[in-house]
Parts: sequence; C-alpha cells; structure tokens
Amino acid sequence: MGDLNYKAFISYSHGDGKLVDWLHKRLEAYRPPKGVGQAETRPLRPIFRDRAELSAAADLGGAIREALDRSEHLIVVCSEASRGSKWVGEEIRHFLSTHGPQRVICVLVDAPEGGGEVIDCLPPVLREAFPPGGEPLAADLRPGGDGRRLAFLKVASTLLGVRLDSLIQRDARRRQRWMAATTAGALGVAVVTGALAVVAFDARREAEAQRAEAEDLVAYMLGDLRKKLEPVGRLDVLDGVGARALAHYAHIDARDLDDEDLSQQAKAQTLLGEIRDKRGDLKGARQAFSQAALTSEALSNRNPQDGARLYDHAQNVFWLAYVDWRLARIADAEAGFRRYGELAERLTRLDPGNVEWRMEVAYARNNLGTLLLNEGRGQDALVAFEDARARFEAAAKASPGAIQPVKDLADAHAWLSDTHYRLGHMAQAYEQRATAQSICADLLKKNPENRPMAAKLYAGQLALARRALDLGRIDEARRLVDGARRGFRDLTALDPENATWLDYAANVELDAVDVAMAGGDLPAARAAHAEAARRIERLRSLNPEVYAWMARLSGKLRVQAIRLAEIDGKSEAARAAARDIEQSLAGRSGKKGDAEMELWLLGMSYLAQGRAGEVVGALGPRRESLSPEALDVLARALHRLGRISEASAIVNKLRLHGYARPDFVAFSRDSSLG
Repeated sequence: MGDLNYKAFISYSHGDGKLVDWLHKRLEAYRPPKGVGQAETRPLRPIFRDRAELSAAADLGGAIREALDRSEHLIVVCSEASRGSKWVGEEIRHFLSTHGPQRVICVLVDAPEGGGEVIDCLPPVLREAFPPGGEPLAADLRPGGDGRRLAFLKVASTLLGVRLDSLIQRDARRRQRWMAATTAGALGVAVVTGALAVVAFDARREAEAQRAEAEDLVAYMLGDLRKKLEPVGRLDVLDGVGARALAHYAHIDARDLDDEDLSQQAKAQTLLGEIRDKRGDLKGARQAFSQAALTSEALSNRNPQDGARLYDHAQNVFWLAYVDWRLARIADAEAGFRRYGELAERLTRLDPGNVEWRMEVAYARNNLGTLLLNEGRGQDALVAFEDARARFEAAAKASPGAIQPVKDLADAHAWLSDTHYRLGHMAQAYEQRATAQSICADLLKKNPENRPMAAKLYAGQLALARRALDLGRIDEARRLVDGARRGFRDLTALDPENATWLDYAANVELDAVDVAMAGGDLPAARAAHAEAARRIERLRSLNPEVYAWMARLSGKLRVQAIRLAEIDGKSEAARAAARDIEQSLAGRSGKKGDAEMELWLLGMSYLAQGRAGEVVGALGPRRESLSPEALDVLARALHRLGRISEASAIVNKLRLHGYARPDFVAFSRDSSLG
C-alpha cells in the first residue's frame, strides 16, 4: 500500500463540524513532550479531514478512499448524526477492510436512547466489527465523561503509541519546565525593564496550565485507571488512587475550586468510601460518603437541570443509606433509601426517555424493600417490591433484547417470593420463585455459555426446592435439588477456587439433607450432611475471616446435626451441637448478619437443650414477623410449656396458609394441635 502519509483520518457528519474544527486544529498544533518513546517530538500531522482537504477534488469518492488507505488511524466522531450517516458508514467500512478495528479511535459525543455503553454509541458498521464484549479505544466527550482536556490526550496518546498516564505526566513536567523558564526569563527582563506585571501574568498562566494537566491526571486516576484496577481487586492500589486525588485538591484553596474540581473531589471521596466499605471499615466509609454527598448535593443544587450531577448525588445518597443500614442505623438508612428514590424520580422527570435513570427508581424501591423485610415489616416490603417489579417489567418491555432489565425482573420476583414466605403465603411464595426461575432459564437458553447465569439458575432451583418442600412436595423438591447439585458440581470442577460457586455447592448439600430427611432416607441425609461439612471446611480454608462461622452454612449444619443425633437417640451429641450454636451466636454479638436466620438458630438451640421458656422469650416478642420455620419452633416450645391454646393458634395459622413441611405436619399430628 506504500507509505502512510496521514497520521489520522477524521470521519464525521456535517453536524459535528464545530467539534471537528477544535479537534483537528488541536491535534495538528500539538507538539508531543520529549521522552515518550518513539514519538519524541514528532508532530501529529497531517490529519486528514475531507471537507478541508478535498474542496476542489474531482473524484470525491476515489480521493477519500486513497486518503483512508494512506492514514495510520481512523478517528470516528460518534454522534446521533454520524450513526445515521451513510458516508460515515462507508468510510468506516473501507478503513476496516484495509486496517482493521484496532486502529480506530472513537470520540463519543452522545449516546442513543436506551444505550450508554461505549459499544451503543458507535455507528452500526463499526459496532459490528467488534466481538461480543469487545470495545474500541474511546475518548468520552459526553456529559460526565472525560472532558475536553483528557479526551484530547486520550486521542493523542493513541496516535503516538504511548501510555496515557505517561503522556499526561510528561506533558505536566514540560509545562512545569515552561513555567520555570518563563518565570526566570521574565525576572531577568524585570530587572532591566521593571515589567513585573508581565511576569505575574505569565506565571499565573503557566500555573493554570500546570493545574489543568494535574486535573487531567486526576480524571484519569478516577476514571480509566479505576476501571482497570477494580477487576484485579487491589484495594491498596485503589486506596492510593483516591488518596492521591484528594491530596491534590487539599493543596488548592477551596475558593479556587470550580464545579469540575468539586465533582472530581466528590468522586475521590466516593471511591474511598467504597474501599473502606469493602475493608469492613464502616465508620470510615460513612465519613467518606457523607463528605461526598455534601459536595455532590451542593453541585446538584447549583445546577438543578444537570442530570449527570443529580445522578452522582443520588449514588452518594444510596451508599450512605447502605452503610447506615449495615451500621444498624435503621431510621437513617430508611430515610436515605427513600431520599434516593426521590432523587431517582427527579432524574426521570429531567429525561423521561433515559432508561438507565428510570431503572434507578426501581433499584431504590428494591433497596427499601430489602431493608423493610429485614426489619420484619413484610407488608411494607411487599408494596416496595411490587413497585420495583412493575418498573423492571416496564423497562424490559421498553428495551427488547436488553439483558439487565430482565435479570432485574427475575430478582424482583425472587424478592417477592421471599416476602410472601415471611408473610406465610406459601402458594404465592412458590409461584413468584417459579416465575423467577422461568425468566432465568430463558436467559440461559439465549447464552448457554454464561456461567454466572447458570449459577443463578441453579441457586434459584434450590430456593424453589425449599418452597416446594414448604408445600409438602417432596419429590419435586428432590428433583430440583438433584438438578442444582449436578449444576454446581460442574461449575466447581470448572473453577475450584470460585468461592461463590463453592458456597452454593455447600448449600446444595444442606438442602439435600432436608429433602432426604423429609422423605425418610436417613442414609442419604447423613451422606449429604458429611459432604456439606467438607464443603464448608473448604470455604473456611479459602477465606477464614468470612467463613469462620456463618449462620446459613455453619449454623444450619449444626441444626441438622441436632436432628440426626436426636433420631439416633444421641441426646448428649444433640445438646453439644446446640451449645455450639449458642456459643457461636454469642461470639458474633455486634456483627451484622441474617437476624431472622440467627433468631431461628437460637430458638433451635434452646429447644434442643430443653430451655423452652427461653425459646418463647427470644421468639415470642417478634411473633407477628417470624417466618413459618421460626413460628414452627415457637409452637413446639409453647407446647412443651403446656401453653396449648397459643401453640394451636400458631399451628392452625400455618396450616391455613398452606405450610406443610413433613416434620411440621408430623408434629401437629402427634401433638394433636392441628
């Protein structure tokens, strides 16, 4: 093809001419700093722009094809106009045929309705050139994106073939040298001429340039660098990113911070909050999120029509409410989640067509429902989850083919199932869980290689098996557990270090114990119990801090040990397992966990030790919000204490709602309470 004569070809629609004017002139005027590899001081020119280069060309199509062939890179200005432009599409198609997609640089101007990812912003021809999950190099000029300074340096670094952070730092050092040289020269002139005002002006101008480059680096640290580091899980490095960003702003007089500075400062505070949360420093996280929320609120109030500012503030309000919840500041958490919902609704009023913002309202309802359910306010939680479900359903219909709204809809049905179960509505709990399973199964059919979706489907099978067992459907529960067991065995064989899959695999065996005992198959129950113990021990070895003792794993394992020991007539072994539960729960005092599960475990522990009065003392005050399983324990304790009418009332209520677990049915029959 011969030597390449153009550094880049800019493909754009006429509607983006003003932006292209800026980019074209800035690129050709830019002189790279020394020391950035092969680039050295080689300028970024010529840059081909057809309207400027070919005003007198006789064969426009042929000339453009030749220019594309002679260009090292293709810069595509991605806007609504360019996505619909036939000629932009033809230019991209020709360039791809000779160069490939790796030499395409995208400058994002806007996003289509219902889109927001980089791939959504591209012209169709370019979008098709990338495999699923693949994305081009992109400089983001959308609101809330990179900003012009950082976007320009992203394009320049790609054209030069150097790392972005290296270019930013070297550019900043060059500006520092310029400032020093200018200041020194100006001082010399000042001695001769006394023109100190000129020196001050130049120094200030260069100081502003230096600050601008430092802010480019901060933007990179909080944007692209963070995205690269988060999947690696290096909290120490991420912590350093946030700390350096905040240190930069700490050295600037607050009166000199503009809105963009304050926005970046708030993002750094949010990053620190997320890191502290992951490290378990909830008080430190709350402090960081509080500061971030104060800053983002001030910015949003200053620009009430700026959706990006309002969105950032809503995220900080969510994080603050979430940490308050984990700190057991329930009233503050509820107020925060409600405030988050109000802000999300304001976002939808600003842009009713923005699907992502409409989803924020649904997420807010889901978060609120989770808190209310955990606090035993089942009816209030049901209202919140129904609202979320309706919104996710609407979002899924509005975006055919979009995966996330459908996944969220499945989760909403799962939460509704859990809520109906807590309210004692056995049939509705089963139906909602079955609906969630159907949605997940459809998603997996569309992408059979999606392992996380497969894990979600198998986990849902376990939950559906529990609801089937609640209704006395032992054979159905067994089929579901067996299917989930096969699925998780395949997944854990594929990745033996995946703690999430190992966690589910342990749960499979625990549920297999319950199903086997319900069917009277004690050998199978004992085998599953031994396998569950091995899997839980494996989890402990992988992460001792998290899995040292967990209610839904270690606690349930000990409850099953009690039941198996009682069946074998080993009363002392049963009491020993019960004492272990009690001691483990006491050791977790002050730590956040599954309050409902832990209350049930405590009741089972007291009951096995013959302390029925303490069961009533622990569970009785929360009688109206207890799950059916916990109510079963309370009824047994009341029966042992001779409080027959109270025990009968609970048993009749559970039977009326369809609760028919085999061990409960046997208890109600043998005690003549039904």
